[in-house]
Amino acid sequence: MKLTPRSVLALRLLCLSVAFMVIGIAIDVSIKANLGVGAWTVFHLGIAAHTGLTQGQVSQAVGLGIIAASYFLGIKPAVGTVLNMLLIGWFFDASVALRLIPPAFSVTQGLFYLIAATLLMGFGGAMYMSAGLGAGPRDSLMLALIRRTTWPVRAIRTGMELTVLALGWLLGGPVGVGTVLLSVSLGPAVELCFELFRVLTAHSELAGTVIDVPVPKTSERKSANA
Repeated sequence: MKLTPRSVLALRLLCLSVAFMVIGIAIDVSIKANLGVGAWTVFHLGIAAHTGLTQGQVSQAVGLGIIAASYFLGIKPAVGTVLNMLLIGWFFDASVALRLIPPAFSVTQGLFYLIAATLLMGFGGAMYMSAGLGAGPRDSLMLALIRRTTWPVRAIRTGMELTVLALGWLLGGPVGVGTVLLSVSLGPAVELCFELFRVLTAHSELAGTVIDVPVPKTSERKSANA
């Protein structure tokens, strides 16, 4: 079945919206684990403590700075970049307001929450980046670095997470065991989901029309740079 350009755009916007909903809920899950916030939140809180800005203002300022850096590295902002900044927060707030996720009542349940949050974030991140409508600030930087190196997705993303985690900690941001676990596991989760989408597009004409994995396999990038 051949889709019209309008139908393809509608399906990609649907994928984008579903992905942002998944990420928003996943952030709520990670917080309800009660084992520590994510690396970027640690970074934002650390900056906020020294500037008098709110966490939201710091997040916006950091996001704009990363968008500018990504632009000079070859990744232009698009509709997905804007929707990323708007919808993820909206879905997160909705999840909190509706009390979709109850707080973890034990360390074991908290660890289960962290695993679930990591997988959901990896799936949501890979899905929206593969919708072909642009990436959010942090993912734009990740894509720019991936395209300029032969390093795998997991190495780039984990390196970014650990870097901002270290900076946030040095600035006095709160760090917990969950913070470290999320930092080292999110990159592999995104890479795994990229691979799943590649398999899906290879076996489904519809998926191949709508989904566009934004980075080639590591082996292909190494061959291209050889």
